[in-house]
Amino acid sequence: EIELSNKKESEVEVSGEILISSPGNIQIKLKSPVVKVGANSLATLTVSGTIEEPALWKINEPYLYTAEVVLYADGEEVDSYHSTFGIRSIAYSVEDGFLLNGEELLMKGACMHHDNGLLGAAAFSDAEFRRVKRMKEYGYNAIRTSHNPPSESFLNACDELGVVVIDESFDQWEEAKRPNDYSNYFKEWHIRDVQAMVYRDRNHPSVIMWSFGNEVKERADPDGIEIGKTLANAIKEVDDTRPVTQAVCLFWDNPGKDWDYSEGAFSMLDIGGYNYQYMEYETDHVKFPERMMYGSETFPKFSWENWEMVKRHSYVFGDFVWTGMDYIGESGIGHNTVFDEQSRQQISFLKPWPWYVSWCGDVDILGNKKPQSLYRDVLWGESKLELMAVRPVPEGKSLWISYWGWHDELNSWNWNGYEGVPIKVKIYSSYPEVKLELNGEVIGTAQIDSTDKYTAEFEFPYVPGELKASGMSDGREQESVVLHTTGSASQLELDAEKMVISSDENSLAFINVRSADQKGMVVLTDNSELSVKVSGPAMLQAAGNASPEHQGSFTDDTFSLFRGKGLVIVRSTGELGTITVEVESKGLEPASVVLEAN
Repeated sequence: EIELSNKKESEVEVSGEILISSPGNIQIKLKSPVVKVGANSLATLTVSGTIEEPALWKINEPYLYTAEVVLYADGEEVDSYHSTFGIRSIAYSVEDGFLLNGEELLMKGACMHHDNGLLGAAAFSDAEFRRVKRMKEYGYNAIRTSHNPPSESFLNACDELGVVVIDESFDQWEEAKRPNDYSNYFKEWHIRDVQAMVYRDRNHPSVIMWSFGNEVKERADPDGIEIGKTLANAIKEVDDTRPVTQAVCLFWDNPGKDWDYSEGAFSMLDIGGYNYQYMEYETDHVKFPERMMYGSETFPKFSWENWEMVKRHSYVFGDFVWTGMDYIGESGIGHNTVFDEQSRQQISFLKPWPWYVSWCGDVDILGNKKPQSLYRDVLWGESKLELMAVRPVPEGKSLWISYWGWHDELNSWNWNGYEGVPIKVKIYSSYPEVKLELNGEVIGTAQIDSTDKYTAEFEFPYVPGELKASGMSDGREQESVVLHTTGSASQLELDAEKMVISSDENSLAFINVRSADQKGMVVLTDNSELSVKVSGPAMLQAAGNASPEHQGSFTDDTFSLFRGKGLVIVRSTGELGTITVEVESKGLEPASVVLEAN
C-alpha cells in the first residue's frame, strides 16, 4: 500500500512502481494502476505481486528485502521512498506456544531503556547497532522497548541482526505517575501517537507485538479497561497482523486490591504481560486456560524460576529480565548493601548521589557482562561452566540484595586483604558434576543439576594463586575455567571494535580500555585515573567507566577505570584521514590505536 497526499489545488493522475530486491539480488518490478487523486485529498495505491520461494526472516538467518518505490503524477516522477522488510509468519496458541515461521520461539528477553550509556539518550545508529549486537551475542533473542517506542535505528538493528521486539508505547494513561509525565497529553494524543508508532514500525519484521501500556495505574478499573479496548482497536485499525499486549503488575500502587482484580487488564489483550508474577502463571492457567502470557519484567535473582516456567509451559512464551543493560536513572535500584541491626532501617529503595546508574542490568553501561549474565548463560545453554567468588561479608553484618540486584560476586581471584578469611566460591554449571581446585589441590566436588539451580557452592579461606573449576561427566574432565590472582597493573591495552569508520559525522568508534599486569591479565582491582587524546579527523564524544557511582563528565578527556575497564568513544568530524587515539596513566605503560576514516 502506498499512501498518497495531493496538496495541489487540482486533480492529478498518480501511479507507482515498486522494485523489490531479494537477499540474492533477484529483482521484481511491480506497477500500480493509475488512480485519480482529487485536489487536497488523500488516496491509497495498492500494488500486489508474488515472491516465489521467499527467503524467510529468522532469528539466525534474518533475511531482508528492499523496496524502492517511485511515484509518478501526471507522468512525471514526483517522489520516491526506500524501505527494507522481511518475510516471516507468526502464530501463537496455548498448546503450541509462540511460533516464528512455524517453529516455537522461547523468548530470551531483555527489557531495554532508551539510553546508550556514556552517550546518554543520543540514538547514534552505530551505538544502537552495537547495543543490539551485544545483546544478540550474549544470547538474547528478544527485546521489550520499555517504556516507549525506540529509535528507527534500533529497530533497523533488530531487523538486521535477528532479534524480535515488543514495541511499547505508554508508561501512563490518564492517571499520572509524575507531575510532568505523558498523562498530561494522553487524552488528546493517545490515538494519534499509538497509531503513529504502528505506521512507522509495521514494516519491521523484528516487531512481533505491540504493547500499549506498562503498569498503568487504572489498568483494571472500568475506565482503564475501556481505554485498553480503545488502544487495542486503534492499533488493529492500522495493523491486525500482530498481537497486542500490556505489562500488568501487582497492585502495589493500589493498596487493598489483590492479583485477582487484574483480570480486567487482560481482557482486551491477545497475550498477557506479567511483571514480576511468575508465581501466578500456573494458577492463572487453571483459571483462564485460553490466556497466553510471558514475563514482561522479571527479577534477575529469580532467573532460574522464570526460565523454568518458560521451558515447562507452552503457554508461557518468554522471560524479559529487568533489565538487559544498565541505564541512567532509577539510581541503584539493583544495589546490594551490607548492614547491621543499627543500619537496617537506613536501607533504601534507591541510592543517593553519587549513584546515577540503575545497576540492575545483566550488562553494564559499557556493554560488558556482569555476573548475573554469566549465570544466565548457563541457564540458556550459552555456556556450560562459569566460576565466581563472593565478596566476604564482615563478621556481625549481613548483605541485603535488592529484588533487582545480584550477589556481590566477581569472576576474579583478586581479594587482597582477605587472606585467610573464609570466602564463598560458586560454580554455575550444567555438567552433572563439578570439581574445584586451588593451586593444584582439590577443594571439593559436587553433584549438580537443575534442582540445584545449576549452582554448587564451596567455602574456604582465601589464598592467592590459581582457582580452577572443572565440569565433569562420567568421571572425566570436559572443560575448565581458571581464575588467577593477577599482579599489579603495569600497562594499558586498547581494543578498537572496528578499525575503519565512515567519514559521516555521526559515525562512531568504540575503543575498550583495560589495565593489565605484566602477563596481560586484566587487573579488576585497578581504578586508575586516565587521560585520552584524539588526533586526526575525529573528536572525543565520550569516555568513562561502568561504575554506578562514577563522578565526572563523560565528555572530559580524563576518566577513571572501574574494575580495570573503561570505554572511549570517538566521533568522525566528517573528513577523511587517519585517527589516533592515545590513552595514558601515571605509572602505567600507555597505549594507542590508529583508525581510518573513509
